[in-house]
Amino acid sequence: MKVLIVHNILWTHYKALIFNQLQLIANTQKDDSLLVVQIASVERSRKSLGKIDLSQHQYNYTLLHDGLIEDIGFVSRAKGLLREVIKFKPNVVNLTGYYDPATWLVLIYCKIKGIKTILSNESTSGDHKRNKILESIKSFIITKYDGYFNFGTRSKNYLIGLGGDPKKMLVNRNCVDNFNINRIYELTIPLKHSIKKSLKLPEKNFIFVGRLIDDKNLLRMLEAFMIAQRKINSDWGIIILGDGEQKEELTDYISNHKISNISFHEGVAWDKVPYYLALGEVLVLPSYSETWGLVVNEAMACGLPVMVSENCGCAEDLVQDGKNGFTFSPYDVEKMTEIFLKFMSNEVDLAKMGGISKEIIKNYSLENVAEEMYDSFLKITNCK
Repeated sequence: MKVLIVHNILWTHYKALIFNQLQLIANTQKDDSLLVVQIASVERSRKSLGKIDLSQHQYNYTLLHDGLIEDIGFVSRAKGLLREVIKFKPNVVNLTGYYDPATWLVLIYCKIKGIKTILSNESTSGDHKRNKILESIKSFIITKYDGYFNFGTRSKNYLIGLGGDPKKMLVNRNCVDNFNINRIYELTIPLKHSIKKSLKLPEKNFIFVGRLIDDKNLLRMLEAFMIAQRKINSDWGIIILGDGEQKEELTDYISNHKISNISFHEGVAWDKVPYYLALGEVLVLPSYSETWGLVVNEAMACGLPVMVSENCGCAEDLVQDGKNGFTFSPYDVEKMTEIFLKFMSNEVDLAKMGGISKEIIKNYSLENVAEEMYDSFLKITNCK
């Protein structure tokens, strides 16, 4: 069996880890081979987040454009993708997204040649406002695929709503490197109190990790925390880890409303995130829109309780309300405040919740997801 995967940018480290795992599986199978076609090196919004660590990419890949994905035009993408498919002669092609006309041409070519196709879908019905005409076009396109990889239950249900066959939903979860994230976290834990002291952090902290942009709903998070602070005398703070255009607005809001114990830290590479997670007790992801929210996986791999907006794609799959955390409407400040108070008043057992997080996230490991994907390639090509 020959598997070809089309992916947008080489920069994405967590996808590299999945591809590495798929390569390991392919290497153990006689006559099986894997090729990942990366369209470009990076996208404009991620260019400032650090260089690509090529040592993470331990799988067979080819790169169409060593630059920004925004700078590679339709003709170059289409020619490059078709060239690689024709040269590699795969049994199955895994395409990313349904919005790129270049992948439509690859889909048509595969249909003509009898090559099986799988769509990787990262969208949910609630991550953007939907246009009926565009949705009908998507519906036409997705029904031409032989199978689907989805980012969780909401992603799966979105495709089913567009006409995707429920029986063709092959993988319905997302993952991070649980083992190494937890390893880094555990190495930091013995230093936790001394680091907090050096950074002048409160004894207990909520932590947000992500870009500082409006979609992350940080102003409402700060409002809810401010109200909670004024209701209870507690030495809790919020660690905000990340960079973005909204930082000045956030710092002004904190200053104007005299909110204490809020600390900002510049964004870091993925392998430094567990260091900061070790300084927090509870992860907060209050986003208005989030396709999945991999930082929730990372926090749960470290054994943290989580507060997650119900608009995050992972909420339905990873958060068991009242057991390993809580979900809430991102527009409901009162509910957010109530949840903050549960933690700040010691109403909930942090250790017990964190333990449940670790149990839930075991099923969302690199190994499990890669095995599901590979089994799907075998199944769809009748090689199993």
